Amino acid sequence: MVRRLQIAVLGSSKEICTKKAYQLAEQVGEEIAKIGAITVTGGGHGVMEAAMKGAKKYSGITLGILPWGKIEHYNKYCDVIVATGIGWSRDAINLNSSDGAVIVGGGAGTLNEASYAYIEDVPIVAITTSGGMAESLAGIYFDERKTEKVIGVNTPQEAIKVILEQIELKRKKSKRPGIKKRQIDY
Repeated sequence: MVRRLQIAVLGSSKEICTKKAYQLAEQVGEEIAKIGAITVTGGGHGVMEAAMKGAKKYSGITLGILPWGKIEHYNKYCDVIVATGIGWSRDAINLNSSDGAVIVGGGAGTLNEASYAYIEDVPIVAITTSGGMAESLAGIYFDERKTEKVIGVNTPQEAIKVILEQIELKRKKSKRPGIKKRQIDY
């Protein structure tokens, strides 16, 4: 059985999302859908909504993992909704459910998600031209373990190209049983 890649899009909520970040996130969603992967977000507005909107333009599948306990609070581009009821701790679910992550803009919540991706050794790419946390985190390791470097890129197309390369490298290097044999369609 072939499993689709799941790529998380992390970034600015509606309150701090710039027009530029929204446009870039929409393009990221388009690129994810073009490769047949699933777009994973927190299911809210801002960058999350934009990425899912972009994915839907290319008939992509979207997964919204909500912090709230009710499925009523989501953006209209969610295909599948998981209402966790655990607040922002849901970031763990977002990243554990993703093969890689793309940061677009972002603030404190995005920093939390990116930190979790780092701890769980999930490949991370940041679109530096989107500003916010993406610009601040590009090119860094979070600590001396140097498990995942946040790779800075300039465009959504470059983000997807690089995240695919990083996912493939991770699969080849993995010492976890079975990961090399796992089939992922992309």
